[in-house]
Amino acid sequence: MASLEALSKSYGIKKAEVSKLRKQVENKLKEAISKKRRSSSGLAALDKKKEDLTRAKDHIGQVLNQHLSQKASIERLKIAAEERLKHEENTKDEVKQQSEYGAPEEKTNAVQRLKYVDEKIAELHVELKERESNQMRLEKEIESTEKEKAKIEEQLKKQIHAKPALVEHLKVGTKEESTLRPRFESLQKIEVQVSNALSIVQKKMAAIAAQKRKRKGKANRKPAKRKMAKRKTKSRTKKAPKRKAPKRKIKSRRK
Repeated sequence: MASLEALSKSYGIKKAEVSKLRKQVENKLKEAISKKRRSSSGLAALDKKKEDLTRAKDHIGQVLNQHLSQKASIERLKIAAEERLKHEENTKDEVKQQSEYGAPEEKTNAVQRLKYVDEKIAELHVELKERESNQMRLEKEIESTEKEKAKIEEQLKKQIHAKPALVEHLKVGTKEESTLRPRFESLQKIEVQVSNALSIVQKKMAAIAAQKRKRKGKANRKPAKRKMAKRKTKSRTKKAPKRKAPKRKIKSRRK
């Protein structure tokens, strides 16, 4: 029994030590798995964000190109309108001279032509004003679009710089998990084995203790029977002896 008690104590100590070590390794394993998952999730989110930013950059690039193309077109139209205006103003000066110094018939034609030239000049002024307004609007849109494009490019740079760190964390987490998992599983098996061995020893100890209690109970019951037997024999000896009935004398009858 003493050897079983020592064995039980030894198994109990070993189980406590293994359980403590297993919990420590388990906590480290959970931390490694969490690090790995966070890194993996971060990389997936990073790639998704990068795709979204790349699409946004491509879209804003197309919009910017459209604005620049429109601006260039407006500038060409504006230059052409300015040239026509200059031409019409020169024509106006010539027609004005004809209306002042020409023959009467030329003056009449010059007046009508001058009216037409004035209308054309007025139209060109309206056109130029509209072109300038559109040009100013486009320049503001181009400025805003360029700022938005620069912002997206800056975000993309941050994404690119953040990726190596996440990749490194993922590698570290994966390596730690591959190292800690076999150790955790090994400690788990040892813990189960020690628990089973401890349980067997405790059952044996319980069985031995039960047998001892049973034997002790039997030993306590036997002396009681003997005392009872003695008491019965004594009580019998103390009883008074039975008296014999006196024999009656038979009188002989005399004839």
